[in-house]
Order: sequence, then C-alpha cells, then structure tokens
Amino acid sequence: MAVELEALVGHLYIVGGRVINVTPPGALVEIAPPTAARGREGDTFFILIVPSGTIAPTTFYEQLAQLAAERYFSMGGSVTIALHTMFQLINRNLYDHNRQHSDAQQQFETSLIAAVLREDDLYVARVGPVVSVLQTSGYTLPFPEDLSDDEQLFSTPLGLLPEPEITKMNYAVNAGSRLVLSDANLVDLPSDRLTSILLESDIETVLQNLRRALKIQSQLMLVEFVPPEYDGPVLAAPGTSSQEVAARLGDARSQMEAGAPALPQRGDFGGLLRWGLARLAGQVAALLFFFGDLFQRFFPLPEAAPARRFSSGTLILTVLLIPLLIVSVVVLSWVSNLGETEFEQCLGDLQNAANLARSIDSGNRRSIISAWNGTLTVTAACENLRPEDPTVASIRQEAQSMLDTFNNVKRRAATPVTNFENAEITRLRLQGTDMYALDERNGLVYRIKLSDDGSVPLRQEPVSLMRLGASHQGFTIGRIADIAFDDQSGDLAMLDEKGTLMRCAPQLIFNCDVQRVLDADNWEKPIALVIWARRLYILDSEGGQIWRYDASGSSYVSAPREYFAGTAKPNLRNVVDFTINAAGDVFVLYADGVMKRYVGGNEQGFAFSGFNEGSEPNVVLTEGFYLNDSLIAPGFYLISRRSRTIFETTAAGTFMDSFQAYDQDKLALMSAVVAYPELNLLYVASGNTIFRMDMDFQ
Repeated sequence: MAVELEALVGHLYIVGGRVINVTPPGALVEIAPPTAARGREGDTFFILIVPSGTIAPTTFYEQLAQLAAERYFSMGGSVTIALHTMFQLINRNLYDHNRQHSDAQQQFETSLIAAVLREDDLYVARVGPVVSVLQTSGYTLPFPEDLSDDEQLFSTPLGLLPEPEITKMNYAVNAGSRLVLSDANLVDLPSDRLTSILLESDIETVLQNLRRALKIQSQLMLVEFVPPEYDGPVLAAPGTSSQEVAARLGDARSQMEAGAPALPQRGDFGGLLRWGLARLAGQVAALLFFFGDLFQRFFPLPEAAPARRFSSGTLILTVLLIPLLIVSVVVLSWVSNLGETEFEQCLGDLQNAANLARSIDSGNRRSIISAWNGTLTVTAACENLRPEDPTVASIRQEAQSMLDTFNNVKRRAATPVTNFENAEITRLRLQGTDMYALDERNGLVYRIKLSDDGSVPLRQEPVSLMRLGASHQGFTIGRIADIAFDDQSGDLAMLDEKGTLMRCAPQLIFNCDVQRVLDADNWEKPIALVIWARRLYILDSEGGQIWRYDASGSSYVSAPREYFAGTAKPNLRNVVDFTINAAGDVFVLYADGVMKRYVGGNEQGFAFSGFNEGSEPNVVLTEGFYLNDSLIAPGFYLISRRSRTIFETTAAGTFMDSFQAYDQDKLALMSAVVAYPELNLLYVASGNTIFRMDMDFQ
C-alpha cells in the first residue's frame, strides 16, 4: 500500500558569497489547486528555475515558475507525460520569444529542474546544468547519475533548441528521505561530504552546513518528506496551495499597513526630515525627562525658591531649543549621507567578495572563476549606485583580468568599420579588400570596398540585383539563403530559397547571370552555399542532405547528386553552417557546438580539444564559424554569442586562443566572422555593424 507523504521545504540563495534571505526567484512549491486536472489531485509540484546567459528580472523567473505549475496541474495523463508536455510548452514560449527578439538583452534561456511527489513515488525531470540529489534509505542518488560527466551535466538550456533535451528519473521515497534541487554549483562538493551533510538531524542543520560549504554561488531547494502526522514547525497550513497562502499574507499585510502610519519614502526628503525630527525629538525628550526625574530624586528642590531665577519662558526656550538644535544637526547629517549608506554597504560586500576570491587556492580553477564572477556581479550593483567610482573600477579590472587569465581570454578593441540602418548582418564574405555582407532582415547584399590596410571603407553600396524582390533576366529573387565566392572565377554567387542562383563578377557587380537550378522544388530548407572546385554544394537542413551540382561551362544544368548516399544519413536539422577545406573535406557545425567532418559523404574522426573547462564549444554553444584555409595561421574561428567570445583553433580543432572585446556589449549580437590574416585583422558582424579587431596571425 502506498504511503502518503508531505514535504518540509527550505531554500538557499547565495550570490557573490552573500546569503540572500529570500526564496530564489525561480523556486516554487505548489500543491494541487481545486481546478487541477483529473489525476493531478494528490500531486505536489516542486520547481527550480536557474538563469542561463542573459539575466532577466526576478519577476520573469517567478512568473515562469508559476506558469509551469499551472501548465502541469492543467494536464491529465501520467506524471511523466505531464512533465514532458510542461517542459515543451515552457521551451516553446522561450524559443519563440528569442526568435522574435534579436536583441541579446531580450534573449532569455533557463535551466529547469522539476519534481513531483505522488504518494511515495518521486518523479524528477531536468533540462540544462541543474542537478538533484536524493538521500533515501541510506543511499545518495544524484541526477544525472555521474556529476563529473560534463556532457550529462551541461545539457542545453531551455529556449535555445526547438525541442528540449529532457532527461527524467523515477524514485521510491519514504518518510525521512531528503531531496535537493540545485544549480550546477552543488557539483563542487565532494560526494562524501554532501552525503554527510544530507544525513544531519534536521533540515535546518542541513541548510546551515550547505551554506558553509557553498560559499560563492548557489540556488537550491531542500525538501524532506515526512508523514502527515509529523509534529514539527509548519510555516503554512498543511494542504493549502501556496497561492492561497500568498493571498492571505497579502491581505494581512494590507490590513496592518492600513492601521499603521505611513512611513516617508526614500526620495521624500521633506517627509524624512519631519519624521526623523519627530522621532529623535521624542527620544531626546524621553531622555531629558529621565534625567530630570533622576536629578529631582537625589537633589530635591527647596521648598522656597530663590529670589532670583530665570523666567519660565526662558527655561522653556532653553530646554526645548538645545535638544531641537542637536536633533536638527543629527537628522540633517543623516539625510545628507542617505545616498552614501547603501553604496558603502555595497562597497563592503564587494571588498569581501574580492578578498574571498583572492584567498582561494590557485589550483582550484572552478572555485576561483565562480568567485571572481560573483565579484563582477557585485561590482555591477555598486556601479549602479555610484558610476565611475575608482575603487569599484579597480576591483572590476582586477576581477576581469583574473578571469581572462584563467580562461585564456585575450582582450581586443572592437572598432566599427561600418554599419547599416535597420540591418541584421548574418553572413560575411571577404575577397581581398572586397567585403560582402548579407542583411537577412532586409533581404539584400551589401558591397564594402575597404582601404588597402583594411581599416576603413572607401565606399559601400547595396548590390541592386542581389535583393529580395529584384528581377533580372525573367527571374525574381526570393528570400536569400546565402552568398559565396567562386575561388576559381572570382565571381560572387547568391542563392535564394527557391533555387535561383545569381553570379556576378566583382569588378562589374552589376554584370550578373541568373538561372534556376534543377530539382530545387525538392529542397525543404536551404541554409548555406559553398562553391568548391566550381561545384555547388547546397546544405538543405530540413531535407537532411547536401546537394551537389556539377558545372557545365558557366552554368549548372544537370540534376543534383546527393552528397550523403545510402540509408545511414546524418541528421542535419540542427546544423547552422558548413564549409569545405582545400582538400575537399566537409565540415558541418551544429547548434549545440558539435562539429563533424565528412570525406566523400562518410564521417571521419573530428573533435575539438584543449578548451578550458566551461568554454568548450558544446558548453558555450557556438553559433557560427569561419575556416581560414590560407597558409597563415590556418584554422577555425568559432563565435559564441552567449559568451561573446571568438575562439581560434587549429585546422585539427585544437584550442589556440579566445578573444573578447574590451566593450562586451559591442559583440552582444555576434553572428558572423571572417579573417584577413595578411593584414592581421578579424572582422565580426554584430547586429547592423561590422567591427574589426587587430590580431597577431603572423
């Protein structure tokens, strides 16, 4: 017979080494509401949402957690189906939002872990770098099972892929079992120490020990399962939804506030002055009365007063005026220093965070990086209170320098070369000092003629025939899929999604030929074009194929051939780009940062290596790349918008360097990169702007 259990819940929220005494914004426990779907009535729902990438306002995670609970309790069927559907709905909302908002400050992604208690069964599901640990019947059961396996731990967060990568686990629990839902920082604890902490006598002690062990950063929820008759401290009425508890607390708070005098707001200096004067004057008056009474007791007044004494009016003025002057000086001093108090507190927290980061052993790379990242978080808060403070600026520079050292990051100035109004540059192609940029938002191609040193544009103009809706030789251009150079002829080629191929001579960019390649109607979603040895290679991601067209003179009149033959074809749905090196090897980059190499349609061994922990392409999720196939510094340049970093590797995929801009906001919308090794320049497209970065290729 199944045993009904209830839950005691505690939370831990540490930011930059400072314990925040509130529930983490994305943490929620919900008991089935009266409107729950059939089959959900006895469920208890736990959820923890952890930010990934751009940090949203706290209300975003609170509302997202509430939405997840509502979706779960509104769906029937099994627990696993309801959890899976809930994850899909949350992911779809985030993914659609991110597709509609190109601004990096509005690109939101989250890691999410949820658990459901039904009688004595516990179901856990997760997406992204979040973990659970269950202590039950003497066993410590982590999920994922191997916390040292980064591939399992650092899965793709919600909002980045059309379909989330959900992993699930099911356990049997009993009275006394304890569950931790946490961000990935819990992995820093050795397993034996975590086990000993979870075996403490009560959850309050467990939370205190976790607080001591996780010093830098943590968001976690601790749950202990107890029988209904458990006699312990209860913070909310058993069996009551947290929504109802919040409503009751809000009503009680409103009633208390209605009966209490209103306190002045921080910006109301007149109100603050009056309130401070009244409060301090009352305290001073009480103190004077106390001393007067004490003086009267030891030195009673004579029965007959002296003949000469001060008038009553003089005494009143003396008694009242001096305290009022003292109170006025104190209050005015307090009001004048009001804006400094919060900053000084923040500065103290910042110095404590920096000192903690400095004290960590240099061999503990993960903790050092976490500590200095936490220091940067506190730095941002202090800069909001007092911009350009020299102490804060110095600590920020120190923190950034330490992080750059441990992450092998080199800083470069990102200098604007040119920008285009209301554009979204998604492709860059470079041939000598001629650069071409594809503006996906407006559906056109720009030509930029650069100076001999590649630093400034001499002129720039749209290629009039390479734009959405342009007509030439009886063909109308549709949505442009990609642009590419033919290295043998020097022609610039453009392909639209309907199979219209246009080729223009760079010297006479308005002298173009156009044709419709055969069997384009069989394509599903062409996203990239490469011309190698005069052949066209067209990547059809949805169709799961690379179509190869052979040249016949200056045109392509034959039917395409499949690059991937046979039945064992790769899944290309998640591919973002591809290229071909001088030897004819095909390199395909997936949205999850994985790159694969094919020769003659057969996969060959290839893997990135030598990256620092946490900066691997499959962790930072590289969105695009460029292959420098020249004799000068040959290799790959990978871009990660999420970390605003450009990674350089050898042609074999071995890490060489990583680069970031001094002003990281400039590369917030990074989408394309090309190298000009002869001039030691790297060009990066971000939003509507093309930047150059001085490098050292030689």
